[in-house]
Amino acid sequence: MTTSELASALDGLAHAAAANATAAAAAPLSGSSAALHDWTTWSWTQRIVFAAVVLLGYDVLHRVVPLLFSFRPNLPVKGKHLDVLDAKDWAFIAFNRLTGVTFVYNCLQYMSLSSSVPWALSELSVMNTVVALPALFVFYDFFYCLWHRLLHVRGLYGLVHKHHHRQVVPTRGTLDAMNVHPVEFVVGEYLHLAAMMVVPAHALTCGIFIILLGVLTTLNHTRLDVKVPLGIFAVAWHDLHHRIPQSNYGQYTMFWDHLWGSYRADPDACLLYTSDAADEEDS
Repeated sequence: MTTSELASALDGLAHAAAANATAAAAAPLSGSSAALHDWTTWSWTQRIVFAAVVLLGYDVLHRVVPLLFSFRPNLPVKGKHLDVLDAKDWAFIAFNRLTGVTFVYNCLQYMSLSSSVPWALSELSVMNTVVALPALFVFYDFFYCLWHRLLHVRGLYGLVHKHHHRQVVPTRGTLDAMNVHPVEFVVGEYLHLAAMMVVPAHALTCGIFIILLGVLTTLNHTRLDVKVPLGIFAVAWHDLHHRIPQSNYGQYTMFWDHLWGSYRADPDACLLYTSDAADEEDS
């Protein structure tokens, strides 16, 4: 075999390996021709199992996350706790849980089809892991802060976001986090997908991002005083937002709140409710 023939053969093997990796990402549902990006190719068993895994994931977040961080003290209670969830609350929670199944599927669909989301372990790099993961949270909170601020606009607030703010002292973790108007929940969830479309990341990074968003959102509604050093994350930030609505609009980070002047660290440094916040609640 000549040198040129050997080079040609190696090039063919490389292309074949790349094609196999792409096929593995497109059809990871073993034992069939089902493709991850096309649910119509799934059997009913695969559809049911997928939905069950996602719904079970919510239950795991609800029960396991508070348990894992139970060693942390509770934040002081300042405000009236919503003790009893009514039929509307439970209906919203149930609908949002089901919507979450579609959201997770659409994330996997994007990951399997996008050329900016590699799956092969050999394609792991600092840029698509260590750099991409925090970037996903920063870009998500950019979109979310704009959406969250819009939800606090007088008039719109009473139609959508006021339902979530009925709970001034969140304690139930995932339940309180998902007790939001369906419009708010769907937009908030799919902003995570928007962040994934903006930030090139490895499939493993995207998976970790999806898991962490569930963990951190649950923690934000537990009153457990959990924080990540260097000002990266703190439950107290979102907890404060439930009491002082026009502060700390970010879900995970305070980067944009610092930039836009809406960050609040000390609840005793300002009134419990501003006049604008009171107007919002009356709307």
